[in-house]
Amino acid sequence: MKTMNSLSGGKTSSYLAVHYPADYEVFALCCIDYHNSGKSIDKKMKQMVNDKLQKYCAHMPEFCATSEDPVVLKTMFDLEHKLGREIIWLRGVGWEQMLKTKKMIPNISARFCTTILKIQPIFEFLFKYTELPVRMRIGFRYDEQERRDRFSEVFKYAERTEYQQKSQRFIKRWKEIKWRVGEFPLIRDKVSHFHIQDYWKQNPEIQFPSDSNCLNCFWKDPQQLRKNFDHYPEIMFWGVIHESLMGARFKKDISLGAISKIGLQADFFFGTGAGCQAGFCTS
Repeated sequence: MKTMNSLSGGKTSSYLAVHYPADYEVFALCCIDYHNSGKSIDKKMKQMVNDKLQKYCAHMPEFCATSEDPVVLKTMFDLEHKLGREIIWLRGVGWEQMLKTKKMIPNISARFCTTILKIQPIFEFLFKYTELPVRMRIGFRYDEQERRDRFSEVFKYAERTEYQQKSQRFIKRWKEIKWRVGEFPLIRDKVSHFHIQDYWKQNPEIQFPSDSNCLNCFWKDPQQLRKNFDHYPEIMFWGVIHESLMGARFKKDISLGAISKIGLQADFFFGTGAGCQAGFCTS
C-alpha cells in the first residue's frame, strides 16, 4: 500500500513531511480564477506554480491567484528543496466555479469548500495514478487528537452519468469507495504544538504564512479576517464582492464588508490560523 503525506503549507504538515517521508508528498492549492486577486504574486512565481500544476492538472484553468496567503507558494518550493523529494501540486476547480455550481457560499453549516478544493483533486490524482486505498498521513498533533475522530476513509464520487428519458436530463450515479487509511504519526509519537514550533525555530530557512489556510475562511475570528484585509486586500475584497453577488455571507452574523470596517484589537493573538474540520488544513 502506497503512503502519502497531505501537506497544507503550515508548520505541522511540513514537520510531518520532514520526519515521515512518504511515496507521495501532495499539496492541493485553493485557487481563485480572477487575475486581480493575484496582483501581489510576481510573474515568475506564477509561472513556477503553473509549471508545477501543469504536470497533473493541465485540464484545469491557468493559475491566477489563491485564496490562501501567497507566501505559501514560496513555502512549498522551499520545503521541496529541504526535503530533496518532489512535492506534487494539485488544484481543483476555482472558487468561482465552485460557487456557481453550488449556488451558495460555504459557511459553518455548509462546509463543502475543502472537499471540492482540496480533497477532490487529491482523490482524483490517487484514483488515476495509484492503487487505492493509500496510507494517508495527516498532520494531527498529539494536542489535537479529537480531530482524528472526524477523519473519514471513504469518498463518494460520480461513477458515471446517465441520460434519463423520463425527466429528459442527465443524472449522476454515485459510488462510495474506501480510498485511504488514516495514519497519524504525530499523535502516535506524542508530537505537540511545542515540538513543532521549537523545530522550526531551530530551522528558520523556511518562511511560513502568518495566517494559514484560506484567508477568507469562515472558521477564522472576525479580528483575524480584519487583519487579513490589511495584508491582502485584493483577496479579501474578492470575498466581499462575491458575498454581494451571492446575497450570502461566509460568517453567520457579520459580512466580510462589515469586518473590513471594524477596528483591530491590540491584544488579539493574530496568526493562529484555523483548523479545517474536513481533516486537511492545519496550522
